[in-house]
Amino acid sequence: MKKTLSIFLAIVSMSLFSANTDNHTVTVSVSAINELALSAATLLTLTINAATAGSEPTATTDTSRTVSWTTNEASKKITVASGAIFSNSTLKVLATSVSGGSAASQVTLSTTATDFVTGVGSNTGSATLSYEASATAAQGTTGDSTVTITYTLAASA
Repeated sequence: MKKTLSIFLAIVSMSLFSANTDNHTVTVSVSAINELALSAATLLTLTINAATAGSEPTATTDTSRTVSWTTNEASKKITVASGAIFSNSTLKVLATSVSGGSAASQVTLSTTATDFVTGVGSNTGSATLSYEASATAAQGTTGDSTVTITYTLAASA
């Protein structure tokens, strides 16, 4: 009887203390992430409508827009270009309050992509877009010029 009781207790204790486990392997794959967004995609109107007699028209500015980005890759930059040349004015843009990169000099917009923010890599960041529109009396044309401005998160050279 003692032997039966000992065997019974051994079986019960083995079932109480034995673990029933299993496992599997999990792979987490992270792809290249390169996202860029403007704070407002709506039309921005800059109106040049004043001058002091004997001086060029007064430039106008706007800082109501921002650009934000996320990248998990190193050696990136943001470039800017316009879809066409302005016939009656000049449009410039400068990155201010930059986080996550370094502002390039003020860019006079053209159809050629120009560095806007450099030193971007493996981070999130943002910048305020400071637009300045100007015109000269010699440009002589009134009316509107509407073009698309494109910001691109690209590989640094």
